[in-house]
Order: sequence, then structure tokens, then C-alpha cells
Amino acid sequence: MELKKPSGNKVKDTIVLTGGVLAGGAASRGIFGLIHENKATEDAAAAKKQENTALIKRGAMSAAAGTAAVFIDGKDLTATLVKGLCIGITVVQGLEVVKTLASRAGVTPEVSATTKSQKVVAQIAGLGCPCNETKGLMYNAPSFSPRYVKTDIALENERVDNGIGLAGGEIWNSQDIWATPASA
Repeated sequence: MELKKPSGNKVKDTIVLTGGVLAGGAASRGIFGLIHENKATEDAAAAKKQENTALIKRGAMSAAAGTAAVFIDGKDLTATLVKGLCIGITVVQGLEVVKTLASRAGVTPEVSATTKSQKVVAQIAGLGCPCNETKGLMYNAPSFSPRYVKTDIALENERVDNGIGLAGGEIWNSQDIWATPASA
């Protein structure tokens, strides 16, 4: 390996290749979203089947894009860009496969890790941040429907305006009705 001053074409090719890798990686997530739909389920067997199907699709995408990158030949910017796109798809989908397999193999996630080496391995395997963990959202979808709590406060079915405003002990409920506590 030898470091020397890069030529203008070398810089341009590197920028195009890097842009292609970034765009390919980002696009691969969108492409995967088009070919695989996660359905929320509480059935463990169905969840495992979905995960296996996703692994196969990700592996196929990664292998196909990697193979395509090998066969692309040319020195022009278009060839460099397309090769970068293929490399980006291969890398991102490959990392997702590694993350899933590491999780299955019992690699300790960073939040549960007790040693530095466990934390490093979790970061390498993609199990570092719990905010990246989508398994809970995919298989145990949270309910975002509104929740109404019954209270001891009796509410009237009309607005009460005592001139004090919101700070004067008035309560607003979800039906846009102003009322005062029954004890008032």
C-alpha cells in the first residue's frame, strides 16, 4: 500500500462510490420493506416463521447484490455508482442477517452486558442499542389507542366559566367539556 496525492478522477470516483454505497444501503431497507411485510403476532411459531422468512430474503438480497457487484465492469462513473449501490445493499442486508443470527445465538445485548468485552461484541453484532431492537414492536405491537381513566370527579356536560381559567381548578376531559370538581 502506498499513499500518494490523489488525482481529480480518483477523488471523483471515490465520492461516487461512497455515495453509491450510502444510497444502496438506504435503498435496500426500502426494497426489503416492499418485499417483506412484518405482521404483528403473539404466536411464537408465526413470529419465528416471519423471522426465518426475513432472514432468507435478506440473505438473498445480499448475495444477489454482491454477485452483481462482482460482475459490473467499467471505469466510468455510472459503473462505479452502480457497483457502490450493490455494495451498499450487500453490506446493510448482511449486517441485518448477522444481527439476527447473533441475537439467536445468545449474544448478550449491550444493556445486559456486564463486561467490556460483552459490550464490544454486542456493538459489533448490532445488538448495542435497545432503540434499534424492533422485535418487540414487530411481534408485540403496542396499542396506541387512547386510554380513558375513570375518576372520582363528577363532571357536568357543559362548559363552566367562573372567570378563573384553567389554573382555577377546572378539569378538561377528552370530550372538550369544562367542569369543576364535585367538591367545589
